[in-house]
Amino acid sequence: MAQPITSTEVQRRVLRLLNYEDGLWDMTLGVMFLLLGIYPVTRRLLGPALNLLLFLALLAILVAGQLYARRVVSAPRIGMAKPRRTPAKTALLAITVVLVLATFGLVLATLLSPQSIPEPRWTHLPEWVGDLDVDILASLAIIGLFSLMAYLSGVLRLYLYGWLIGLGNLASTALTLYAGYAFNLPLVIAAGIILLIGLSLLIRFLKKYPIPTAEV
Repeated sequence: MAQPITSTEVQRRVLRLLNYEDGLWDMTLGVMFLLLGIYPVTRRLLGPALNLLLFLALLAILVAGQLYARRVVSAPRIGMAKPRRTPAKTALLAITVVLVLATFGLVLATLLSPQSIPEPRWTHLPEWVGDLDVDILASLAIIGLFSLMAYLSGVLRLYLYGWLIGLGNLASTALTLYAGYAFNLPLVIAAGIILLIGLSLLIRFLKKYPIPTAEV
């Protein structure tokens, strides 16, 4: 006998349908980390100030493009809904936003201006721990954040995204530090995988939810 679906599960399914099923969020995430992956190259070509300005402008365009695409592509197919807010959900949302901002702030700091982060001194640990300590913490924060998002939303691929981005970020720093790479190749590969997953989800979404036609 099938178990009855609770209101919480219904809300999670609606959340997945509205925010994750069309693949636009995934593609935005992939492009964002792709930009971070090539950031050292454009920084060398444009200089720190101009490159940061370009990155922020592209990030704003990317977010605006996702919102516009969702309105044009997704809304005509599945509509739009405003979930009911409760004090518990509001508090959870606030905590999640703070974690997201803190995590991505740490990631941006390690990728865009690593010299700005003070280095703690470690004793009785291998030298590589001291070299990569901030990046290890950032990677763990990313994995933890995406795991929390996956748990709350029920979107299992977010677990994969956390590990891809976290390890991609750490591997990119290690290659730069020990091999002299001026290009975040592992992070670019991780971003490319996420982008391709998002594209496949978008294609499936367009086939699964055609735009309704008015009956004559």
